[in-house]
Amino acid sequence: MKLPLAIFLATIALPAFAEPGYFRVTGVASDDTLNVRAAPSASSADIGDLPPDAGAIEVLRTDPSGKWGQIIWQESMGWIATRFLAEDDIALVNGTNLPVGLICSGTEPFWSLRLSSDYANYSDLNGAAYAMGLQGARVALGRADFPVQIGHAGTGANSNALIGPAQCSDGMSDRTYPWRIDLLLSADGAGSYQVGCCHLPLDVGFH
Repeated sequence: MKLPLAIFLATIALPAFAEPGYFRVTGVASDDTLNVRAAPSASSADIGDLPPDAGAIEVLRTDPSGKWGQIIWQESMGWIATRFLAEDDIALVNGTNLPVGLICSGTEPFWSLRLSSDYANYSDLNGAAYAMGLQGARVALGRADFPVQIGHAGTGANSNALIGPAQCSDGMSDRTYPWRIDLLLSADGAGSYQVGCCHLPLDVGFH
């Protein structure tokens, strides 16, 4: 579910685990870029740049002024000016309000799960790799959108996951992720319970 910009800017800075908002760059010349800053200030260090046609930008929260939005940038966090952002229409996993392209991952052991509109790809550092089709999804009783229980199944593997907005850390980097996942995986006759964090990588919206 995509929050209207005004509501998003008014609520995302609250301590509650709010759903992230998704935006595109606007008002930046075709031969220019949108600066990513180390802190919510125009005088802060420029740590990178977003192209003028970038979309599906996952903004976790704003600073108290609402003028700066925080994003995941490389192995840490960055800030971009919200006056150069407009709401973006993003593709959603069928039957949910989860973004297509969402990557979930965990550590020790290292694994990842990438969600498409109607399937999921799982892999880990042990060489396991499974493509699983979407079997169904549902929202927790009494909740509007999250958490979502989503099931996938394929040759040799099936999974059930609970995904919802949460401040999540992978314990390995300085990133703060906006989604948490609890994953039950059954593969090649063995079962496992894994927890991790999810985010929409910036490259999903790069053109």
